[in-house]
Amino acid sequence: MKPFSATAQTDSAKLFRNEFNSCEEWLKRGKYEKAISCLQSLSDIYPNQVKTYVRLAELFYNKRDNKNLLLNAKKAMDLNANDAYAPLTYLANKMMTTKDADLGLFILNRLATSDLDTIKQVKAEQNRMHHTLKSYADKTPVAGVHLRNMGDSINSKENEYLPSISLDGNTMVFTRNVGGNEDFFISNRDSNLVWNKAKNLGYPPNTGLPDGAAKLSADGNYLFYTRCDMRSPDGIRGGGCDIVFSYKEDGGWSAPQMFGYTINTTAYEGQPCLSSDNRMMYFVSNREGGYGGMDIWMSKFENNLWSKPENLGPNINTGKDETSPFIHPDNETLYFASNGHTGLGLSDLFISRKNSNGTWKLPINLGAPINTDKFDGSIIVNAKGTMGYCTSDRMDTKGGLDIYSFDLYPAIQPIPTVCLKGFVVDKFYKNHINKADIRFINSYNKLSVGDEKSNAGDGSYTKALQMGKRYLIHIDEKYYRPFYKYISLTNDTLSDNVYLNIKLKQPGLIDTLYTCNLMLDSTHSHFDSLSHNHIDTLLHHWDRYSEDSATVLVFLKSYYYSGDSLADSTYKKNIETCFAQMQLVAKQFEKKKLACQVIMYDPCMLILKDDEEPFQKVELTLLEYY
Repeated sequence: MKPFSATAQTDSAKLFRNEFNSCEEWLKRGKYEKAISCLQSLSDIYPNQVKTYVRLAELFYNKRDNKNLLLNAKKAMDLNANDAYAPLTYLANKMMTTKDADLGLFILNRLATSDLDTIKQVKAEQNRMHHTLKSYADKTPVAGVHLRNMGDSINSKENEYLPSISLDGNTMVFTRNVGGNEDFFISNRDSNLVWNKAKNLGYPPNTGLPDGAAKLSADGNYLFYTRCDMRSPDGIRGGGCDIVFSYKEDGGWSAPQMFGYTINTTAYEGQPCLSSDNRMMYFVSNREGGYGGMDIWMSKFENNLWSKPENLGPNINTGKDETSPFIHPDNETLYFASNGHTGLGLSDLFISRKNSNGTWKLPINLGAPINTDKFDGSIIVNAKGTMGYCTSDRMDTKGGLDIYSFDLYPAIQPIPTVCLKGFVVDKFYKNHINKADIRFINSYNKLSVGDEKSNAGDGSYTKALQMGKRYLIHIDEKYYRPFYKYISLTNDTLSDNVYLNIKLKQPGLIDTLYTCNLMLDSTHSHFDSLSHNHIDTLLHHWDRYSEDSATVLVFLKSYYYSGDSLADSTYKKNIETCFAQMQLVAKQFEKKKLACQVIMYDPCMLILKDDEEPFQKVELTLLEYY
C-alpha cells in the first residue's frame, strides 16, 4: 500500500493533468483567450508546474505579447530549467527564423546561464553561440537599439573616444585628439541631466605628450590613465607607454603618480580601468606571457600593494588584440573590444560574465547596430546597466570618431547596481569625519561586499551596491558609538543615486531634534489646526528622527493654574486638565503604535493673578540622548 503522502502527490498530479487537458480543449476549438485564461487560473492553483508557464509563453508569442511571453518563460526557467529546456529551446529556435530573433536570443542566453544538467548546459551554450554568430553574420540589428550622437557638448570636429563615467553618472572624462596630441576633457551633467560643454582638464594631467585612455574611479576622486614616452622611476628605460594615476587636490588634479615595476614594464601598458571597489585594475598590455598582440590583464590591490598581473585567459584573449576593458560596477560583467573574436568589422565590442570560480565565460558580440563593419573600440555602461556610451565614426559624426549613447537590450545588460553616496558626519557637531572605515555586509548571507573609507578631504563616500538586495552598513569609529543601519535596494523604481549621510554619535551628548508649541481651544479638548500640523509633521518624520538614534525621548510640558490665594478650590481640577492636555498628545503616538514609554510628562504650576487670563498650551520637545 502506498504511503499517504505519495498517494496525495499522485492524486494532485492526476488532477493537474486533467485540468491542463481541459485548457487544451479550448485550444483545439480555437478559443485562444479562454485557453490563456484557463492556464492562468491553473498557474494560481498549481504554481510549481513548469508545463503551464511554457504553454502560456507559447500562446503569448502567438499573440505577439512579448512582455508576457518573456515573463512566463522566465518563470518556467526559474522553477526548473531542465524541464523547461526542451520546449523553450524549440520556441527560441522558431523565433530565430523570424523577425523575432532578438527575443529568441534572449531566451537562449537565459537558458545558457541557468542551472542545467551538464549535457544540457553544453548544448544550450552551443545553440546560443550558433544563433548568436549567425545573427551577427547576417548583421541583423537588434530591435529597439538606436545610437544617439552626444552632440556639441561632448563631440567636435576632432576625434573623441575612450569615454569614462563616474559611478553617479554625472561626470564624464574622455580623450580628444587635438592637432595630433591627445588630451583629456571633462563634462558634468546639470540637474536636468544635460551635459555641459566639455572643458580641457588642464595641466596636470594633460601635457604636451600623448595622454589617453583615462578612467575615473567610482567616487570620481582618482583618474587612471596612459602616459606615453615616459618611464616610472624604477630603473626601466626605453620609452613607450605606462599606467599612471592622479588624484583630486585643491580643486585640480595632482601630478601623475607612477606605478612600480609590478604593473609597468618595457612593453606597452595602458587603458586602465579600476573596479568600483578599488580592488582590481584591468589594463591592456603586449607583455610576455600573453596570447599574442594586446591582451587584457588584471592586478589586485592587496595589503596596500598591487599584485603581479594575471592574464584573463583564452576565453577573453586571442592571438590578436583585445583592448579598452570596462569592468561594470557589479564587478561581474566585463565589456571590451577585440579584432580576434568573430565580429562584424575591423574591431567589435563584446561582453563576458564572470563564473563563480572567478574565470570568464566566452564573450558575446554586442551585435548591430552597436557594432558595425568598421572600427568599434570602446564602451562604458552606467551603474544600472540601462545606458551605454561607445565610440564610432558613423554617418552623423561631427568629424571622425564621436561618442554615442544608447539603451542596452536585456541580453547584454549587467547586474543592475545603484550608487550609494553621502558624507560621514558627526551628528552633534555636524563636522565631516575623514578616513572612517565603512563596512558593507549582504544581510542575506552575512558576507562582506567590501569596505570603504570616507574621503580624506571631505568625509564623502561612494559605494556601488547591487539592486534587489538588503545591506547592513556598519562603522566602528574611535570616540563614537557603533553605527548600524540596514538599507534595502529591492525597489525597482530606485533612482540611479541613493543619498545617505552617515551620522556618528559621541556618547554623553544631548541633541534637540524637534520643538513646537501646541495650542488648545477653549474646551481644553482639541488642538488648533496649526498644532495638528505640528503633530503630523513630527509623526511623519518619526522614522528619520529615530532610525539611528541611541535614545529618543518626547518631553511634554503643560501648565496648570492656581490662584494666589490659599483658599483656591480649582487647584485639583487644573492639575487634571494639565495632564489631560499632555495625554492628548500621547494618544497621537499611541495611534501610530510608537513606544509611549519614551514620553515624559512635565506639569508646571503657574500663579494666576486676578488680572490675567489663563492660556492653554503644551510645549513639545524631542530630545536625543547619545
